[in-house]
Amino acid sequence: MTASIAEQSPTDLIDRAIQDNRLAHALLIHGNNLRQVEAFAITLASKLMDLDQGEDGIAWHPDVFSLRPSKKSRIISVDDTRELIRKIQHSPQQGDRKIAFIYEVDRLNTSAANAFLKTLEEPPLNTTILLLTTRPHSLLATIRSRCQLFRLPTDVQSFEDPRAVAWLESYTAWLSDLLEKRPGGKASVPHYVMGLYGLVERFRCTISAITSETWKSRSKSLPEDLDDDERIAMESRISISIRNEFLAAIEQATESFARDTLSQNPDVSSKLVDSIGAMEKATGLLRLNMKPEATLEAYLLQALRIWAS
Repeated sequence: MTASIAEQSPTDLIDRAIQDNRLAHALLIHGNNLRQVEAFAITLASKLMDLDQGEDGIAWHPDVFSLRPSKKSRIISVDDTRELIRKIQHSPQQGDRKIAFIYEVDRLNTSAANAFLKTLEEPPLNTTILLLTTRPHSLLATIRSRCQLFRLPTDVQSFEDPRAVAWLESYTAWLSDLLEKRPGGKASVPHYVMGLYGLVERFRCTISAITSETWKSRSKSLPEDLDDDERIAMESRISISIRNEFLAAIEQATESFARDTLSQNPDVSSKLVDSIGAMEKATGLLRLNMKPEATLEAYLLQALRIWAS
């Protein structure tokens, strides 16, 4: 890739591909932030369908189809995949183009992925398929190879809810106490531990509140024919996305704290490395369906040992 192309944003690249009529029939759009990935895909679909940009217009359009994980297992089944394939074979009802969204495409089970391969090899006319994921390497290589890949850069600060920002400020203050051994003497350990469990409880309440508000807002624009299994999976996905964003923000806050204190304490660099390792382990536990507050508690206990040592 040339320097001039590498410097262009994904939006610029796609706009140029649309202008030159070189946009691939299948785009694998991925990034670290699922909500950012979905927002980008909705904007792209709006341009392709010549609609006002927004989720409401896309959700209700007769030539826009969606495939999502369903049930609490959050798997995309082969039956649901075949139903999407059947729908996109028909001619458009309005205009001359169809769009198919596959949300969290990494949740395709093996049978569904294999069933979808033939559609990627022989796509219906005038159809653009948008595959969305935060885990592109979990897909079959044969699926990735048949798509045009677009990776979205991660925002420096993508989690700006004031409750989360206040939590992060309390977290970095707690790290500062650990690093500077405040308060001293026998009061230190209970002070640190009480602070730890206070952070865990506030994390739980904050995640719950943000998830509830986000789902209430998003559910207003959902198609009426969305079944209960898909609704359950979508609500679960929103919760997972928000807690992953929160953990990423904790990692960013830890890095920022370390940079700010490095000049006064050379040991901070090694503590940061150990903290990031503990955070990665915590993120792995989330993928095993461990409760978010238990995951955070495990990380903070590790952080207590790391930063107070």
